[in-house]
Amino acid sequence: MFGKFFGSKPQASKKSDFEIEYDDKEEQESAFMRSLQVNLSRLIVYAESAEVSLQREVAEKLANEAVKPARQVQIVEYGGLKLLIPLTKSSDSEVQRLAAHALANLSVNTDNQRLMADEGAVECLITLLENSNDLIQRQAAKALANLGVNNENKLKIAEVGGIPKLVNLATVGSLGVRVEAVAALANLAVNDANEILIVRSHGLNPVVQGIAFAADELEDVNNKTDRELAQIEELATQCSRALRNLSVNSENKAMIVKMGAVKYLKVLSANSNERIVQQARRALKNLDQPPEGK
Repeated sequence: MFGKFFGSKPQASKKSDFEIEYDDKEEQESAFMRSLQVNLSRLIVYAESAEVSLQREVAEKLANEAVKPARQVQIVEYGGLKLLIPLTKSSDSEVQRLAAHALANLSVNTDNQRLMADEGAVECLITLLENSNDLIQRQAAKALANLGVNNENKLKIAEVGGIPKLVNLATVGSLGVRVEAVAALANLAVNDANEILIVRSHGLNPVVQGIAFAADELEDVNNKTDRELAQIEELATQCSRALRNLSVNSENKAMIVKMGAVKYLKVLSANSNERIVQQARRALKNLDQPPEGK
């Protein structure tokens, strides 16, 4: 059924009745966009009541296409949010994950960040933070981190209760979820009111715990897979960035020092990863502390 709208996936054997042959990539791109523009409105109506397999196929296709910057604009322009946001409420966890993944990809675009908030994406994504599936949690937190770059969205996410839920995930989530939750808190902290609210919501605890964990783990990288190491490095970066942003407030600064974060920031300031070093040193500067070896 989905092939009627966008053309079927390439098949190794017999062609589907709806498969479209293209002479070149440009023709394929043009055909996809014509199909998207003409048929997305029909998909919006159909997919909400469709069987789960079609919901999954639609959400997966849009998630994959939304990686491309041009598609991020076009999908939203043609009404894709009206399709994806309702799919976050699906009874099927895979549909929810794929819809959240698509929204995370779309939220990279600056203009989309405002439009997504206007269409109700913030509330739906915050609801997904409470899902028991960590893959859904991760995509929802990632989308909120992107949306939280926008100044108006920083306030909206806080107003509808997003900060305590992100703090909770930063505390109890899997490593990948913690990375995205801390990244979201770091972005939200670039706001005076949020900077205070995050600390009042006990947000410093998981951030300091995260940076301590990352600093200790990076001291010995043996027996770690590339994926594990990448996640630990990203946790170190995001926790350092969060402390940097949270330490603008003088009361927060005193609490961060009291909680022992300086020791771990100094360790990370001498790391071989430039992103970690940059954020750790900026956090130390805000805390009036020299980096390691200075």
